[in-house]
Amino acid sequence: MASKASRLAILAVLVLGPVAPAWACGDGEAPVSCDDPSPNGFASWMLGRVDRALKADRARALRDFTDGTGGFRTADTYVFCIGPDGVMTAHPNPILKGHDVRDLHDRTGNHFIRTMLDTAKPGEISVIRYLFPKPGSTVEEPKTTYYTRAEDQTCAVGVYDSDAAAPAVATPEGRVALLRQKLDGQIPAAARADWTAFLEALTAQGDQRVAAIAEARRELRAAASALDQAALGAARGK
Repeated sequence: MASKASRLAILAVLVLGPVAPAWACGDGEAPVSCDDPSPNGFASWMLGRVDRALKADRARALRDFTDGTGGFRTADTYVFCIGPDGVMTAHPNPILKGHDVRDLHDRTGNHFIRTMLDTAKPGEISVIRYLFPKPGSTVEEPKTTYYTRAEDQTCAVGVYDSDAAAPAVATPEGRVALLRQKLDGQIPAAARADWTAFLEALTAQGDQRVAAIAEARRELRAAASALDQAALGAARGK
């Protein structure tokens, strides 16, 4: 029984470990299934990654934030940072990056950058609302931004109200479904068969993974029950 329990413990690490629920939705570092798939939870989780990335390698982190690499960009959610001199050190929009943005404001006169620079604190996530266009657009939309002080940077992750109104799209599964729908209309006819086969293979792989995890969990429960019974029997025999 002990050897079986040991084998199941190893299986738990290999199979169950990567999918154990813990953080909000994210890239490969975070689990695929999220306990908290809300946009607000995701923004807070990403800000935690921002602080760690800056401490590990400042130059690379700022590049990743700007380029959206390393898991720092999903749909319309991205990281931006402002230095102590008011210069935007990271932003996907090249018009803003590298420029003093302290006078940036929305059409209501809300100087949100100044407010963020004045109120950001290390280890604390603050919230501010303002109007700002989505990437690739010039139309200002309501946006809630979560920000903090990381090293000497004021960094933030914003969530547009229109995205928060459709939380399913903010989850990994929702983003995958939306991307597949978009690509379905763009795949050339000559590649349609390969595209369909690829999707079927992914679905099959996902089904197999779910079945393997379910079986592992059943075996773990059985092993735990057997160990409990053995411990109870040993206690009674004393």
